[in-house]
Amino acid sequence: MKFNDMSPVLLTPDGPPPWLSKLADDATLEATVLKRPVEGKATILALLKHAIPLYEFQRFTYRGDVAPGLFMESYRAQIRGVPIECLVLVHMNAAGRADSLLIDHRPLDAALLFSRLMWEQVGDRFGTDLYFSRTGRGARPGRGRSADRRAMIGRHRTTGASR
Repeated sequence: MKFNDMSPVLLTPDGPPPWLSKLADDATLEATVLKRPVEGKATILALLKHAIPLYEFQRFTYRGDVAPGLFMESYRAQIRGVPIECLVLVHMNAAGRADSLLIDHRPLDAALLFSRLMWEQVGDRFGTDLYFSRTGRGARPGRGRSADRRAMIGRHRTTGASR
């Protein structure tokens, strides 16, 4: 994964990121591993509490301010032996509170694994539509590769469209 491979690894931080203690009550979190945004300090902190232990390690390549009111973390990690990279962008509002978090995991297969593992830990506690899951709960019933293929074949037969 080239992005972080091009950067030197930093010393392991000796504490949580500085924005964590400044999380606004009405903060929002958007992430690759989530189907929808999450709102509220308590919910975000609860999700992070479950997410962080999934990492076997975190090797930071950047951790600091990138512009006024914008903090960034970039790190390499591993989840169940699968390499994963993460980019965290945090917007600080005029009052100095972290009001918006964006967490990007890559590659996609690792992000989907992370999402599934999170769902296995918390289930539907934060809603049935939060995580990507191959199991019935948290996923749309009747969907998936087989259902999509059957629907496509059915459309082909009824419209006479050619492949």
